[in-house]
Amino acid sequence: MKKSLILSTLCLLTSFYAGASVTMLGNRIIYAEENRDKTLLFSNDNETPSLVQIWTDINDPKSTPENADGPFVAVPAIFNITEHNKQNVKLTFTGSKLPDDRESVFYFNYLSIPSVKKEDADKNKLMIVVTNRLKLFYRPAAIGNETNSVIDKLEFTRNGSNLDVRNPTPFHASISFVTLSNGKQRQQIDNTDMIPPFSVAKWPLTAGYKTGKVTVSLGAINDYGVEKTRTIDLP
Repeated sequence: MKKSLILSTLCLLTSFYAGASVTMLGNRIIYAEENRDKTLLFSNDNETPSLVQIWTDINDPKSTPENADGPFVAVPAIFNITEHNKQNVKLTFTGSKLPDDRESVFYFNYLSIPSVKKEDADKNKLMIVVTNRLKLFYRPAAIGNETNSVIDKLEFTRNGSNLDVRNPTPFHASISFVTLSNGKQRQQIDNTDMIPPFSVAKWPLTAGYKTGKVTVSLGAINDYGVEKTRTIDLP
């Protein structure tokens, strides 16, 4: 906790400019129940070392290391990574038993702060510090790993002013885009980020899409961060 507070304070007080270019391999984390831990790989492409801090949360975009409530422990949670070098981090689940018939989603955060070069120590410049936030999926062993077909199993039904989208699978459907076309115009549907397992999302329909033939085009992101697309016609 003390180290977390020191790092947060540094973010507020530092006034030089540097590009925080520490990256993690992958744009999402799949934590399989049958594994004791998950190894994550970080790389520093900066010309200077960087200090990195990691934490997880349940669903709070404003979470900090001080109020982190995710049921995972990262070792190390704070580390210095030298320039043009890599660092492995071990992530371990420490929470109570989760549902075994569906995925659970959490969020993984990491913050990197580049160090100051000696020649820049006295310069008054702006520092840009970015917190990276990734989805962290806890996947029970009982549901397997057949996630690539999730987008093909989504069921679409027009219901008044909404398009109901049912996800009958035990996996989260991570939607990247949705567009509707009635042959004359197109409508983009926003805020379609993710459909939880065994749930129904309601997407609003505007005039011109509530009746008649409508084509739905959508994309979903798989375990590897690759987008898969699908096009269907609504009767």
